[in-house]
Parts: sequence; structure tokens; C-alpha cells
Amino acid sequence: MSTAPLVSVIIPVYNCKRFIVEAVDSALQQDYPNKEVIVIDDGSTDGTLDILRTYGDRIRLIAQKNAGPPAARNNALRAAQGDFVAFLDADDVWAQGKLAAQVAHLQANPDVGTVLTHWHVWPAEADGSFRRPGSFATPIRSSQADERYSGWMYNRLLFDCELLTTTVMMRMRVAREIGEFDVTLYNGDDYDYWIRASRLAKVSRLKDIGALYRVVPGSVSRKPQERNFEYEVIQKALSRWGRVGPDGATTDAAAIESRLERLVLSHSHDHLLRGNPKVALAGYWDVVRNHPANAKLWVKLGHALWKVRTA
Repeated sequence: MSTAPLVSVIIPVYNCKRFIVEAVDSALQQDYPNKEVIVIDDGSTDGTLDILRTYGDRIRLIAQKNAGPPAARNNALRAAQGDFVAFLDADDVWAQGKLAAQVAHLQANPDVGTVLTHWHVWPAEADGSFRRPGSFATPIRSSQADERYSGWMYNRLLFDCELLTTTVMMRMRVAREIGEFDVTLYNGDDYDYWIRASRLAKVSRLKDIGALYRVVPGSVSRKPQERNFEYEVIQKALSRWGRVGPDGATTDAAAIESRLERLVLSHSHDHLLRGNPKVALAGYWDVVRNHPANAKLWVKLGHALWKVRTA
């Protein structure tokens, strides 16, 4: 019997029959000896569940009614038995050696609660296929952290979600202390989770590339959401913990205010182009009130008002 710590691999999936085999196989084929692969089918209707059933007892398969990725991850976390937990999205692929390198890093660094890797953005070819980079065939052998992206990360995360879910492993005791993913966040539940994790322990990013992050054609063309989820995540963190990190570092008030304004403007711009002009109008007005001398903002506000009146 292996004495290596058990790693619970969590893969939520919804209607992803085209890519799910690559994802699951990349987890099962990891050379790390002690792992359980938990796949949560979130109410797929495209045959994904039938594919998953062919794996038999090589995976722990849980089927649920469609409830979204955060609910699926929560369901899997309740079932997980590992000392560590690693997350993998259903259309991504892990590099060989990823789990072993991350476990080694966590074992060598007891002050680190979460470890991720670098990743390779994986766009489709012109014909819609995905061809793996040749360098990705080289297994990860180093558990060394990239110090530029490691440490007490709370204050940095207020400005950007620097963790990609499909690359993350964390101690299960940290996950239990954090609690569940916020199911009210249609987008941004992972960002919120990593911020919460950053309050409890250090975060490390390994130097090597541990995953291929697949960019599926058309996935970025969806209409913007009514809610500004990224803005909400940051406001939630600020209201709970303020601008001071667990290590005593303080975020500049003007800098975080600028960050929030940029999020409002970006959300408003998306809605002005291809969403709800009323949402755009409200967002531009919020920013214009703080910057009444900005002529460009008044033009945007006027455009949004025109679109509301002519809709």
C-alpha cells in the first residue's frame, strides 16, 4: 500500500463529451501513486455521462442535476477523502508529473496552503482542432516555486485573479476551513475561493507549466452577465477584510478604487456593445459622478442613454 498522501482530484463537467476523455485520462495517467479521481457530472445531456460510465471504478462518478460548477465542486469536496485536493476543468489537460511536483512542494513547505503551476493558453487551430505543444510532452520534475508569483497573495489578488483553477492544489484542511464555493456567484466563484484561501496561508506557483488551458472557439462571445461578478468578489473581500493582508501588507486606497472603477467601466462597455444598455448607463453614471470633467465618459454615457431610449 502506498504511503504517499492521498490526492483527491475534482473534475466538474457539463456537456463536454468532446474533451472529457483527455481531461480524465490526464488525471488518471499521472505518475503520482495515491489519488482518487472524482468526476461530477452536472446534468449533462450530450452523452458525457455515458462516456464517464465506461471508466468503471477507475473514477468516482457522481451525477447531479444541473446546478453549475460551484455546486458541483462543493458536492465533490463533500465526497473527497484526500489529504490534498486538486482541481481540473473538464476541457483542460494536465502535464505529467504535475501532482507529484505539487505534493512535494506542499510537503516541503508547511507554511504554504495552496500551490499552482504556470499554464499554457491553448487556442484552437484554424480547423478547430487542438494540437498539443511539443514541449508539453516533457514531464514536470521540479517542485521549485516561482517567487515572483508566490507568498502572501491577498493584496495581489485584489487586483487580479492570479490562480487558474485547473492548476490548483491545496491542503484539504485549508479547503475545509475555507468552506464551500459560493453558489450565488455564476462567475467568479473560484476567484472568491482563492482570495479566501490567501487569508489562511501562503500561495506558491511552481516554475513549470502544469496544464493546457483550452480556449474553445466561441466561448468568449457570450453576452455579458447582468451582474458584475468580479467587482462583487473584490467588494466582498474588502468588506470582510479591508485593505490589510494577513502579513500586514496594505493596499493603497486610491489604487483599489481605480481597480474597481476599471471593472465598472469594462462591464459597462461590454453591455454598451452587446448587452443591456440600462446596465451600461448605470455603470457609466456611477463613474461620471466621480469624474465629471472626463469628456470621454460623458460621450459613453450619452451613447448608453441613446441606446436605452431607442431600444
